[in-house]
Amino acid sequence: MKLLLFACLALPAAAQVELHLTFGVLQKVVGAQVFTEDGRKYVKGSKDKRCSFAYLENPRVGEADGRLLVRARFSGRSALNVLGQCVGVGDSFDVVVRMTPYTDRSLLRLRDVEVTSDGKRGIYARAVCKALAETIPRVLVYDFAPDFKRALEADQPGVPFKKSVDNLSVQSMSVSKEALVLQLGLKLTLR
Repeated sequence: MKLLLFACLALPAAAQVELHLTFGVLQKVVGAQVFTEDGRKYVKGSKDKRCSFAYLENPRVGEADGRLLVRARFSGRSALNVLGQCVGVGDSFDVVVRMTPYTDRSLLRLRDVEVTSDGKRGIYARAVCKALAETIPRVLVYDFAPDFKRALEADQPGVPFKKSVDNLSVQSMSVSKEALVLQLGLKLTLR
């Protein structure tokens, strides 16, 4: 405990921190923060729209060629309600999303999004992949600063002081084989 206290006191008031969000943690965060509707992320409509909806579920996060990779299950329908029956097209299949993460202040955003179906061919699958590539950058946004700040400032048993994190900024971001790596600047105050 004394060693931890000494290490914290030895930090400069403004410090740079390298944060590794392992893919397991990132997957949990994405699931809890983004896939919030019964484990789904609706990209069109809602669970109440029986004939016109689209959602992703079961995200699995990883890396491919220095980019973020998410595999998920897509389910969707684009149909009209005709006398209580949905008339139109729909399908379910696995998709692979490759993207480049970047930050906008403390928001984690995505660009250069490419979506492919995992083995599914056809007009509907191609149209879905194209629409997802356009939609995902708008709907998958995560503000990590509140969670990071809350974790750092949380009270710990046996620690006789309060911590305060201010001026949190992201200097750079990259994707390694195991994690999303953020270089953070912050001011840590101990009271």
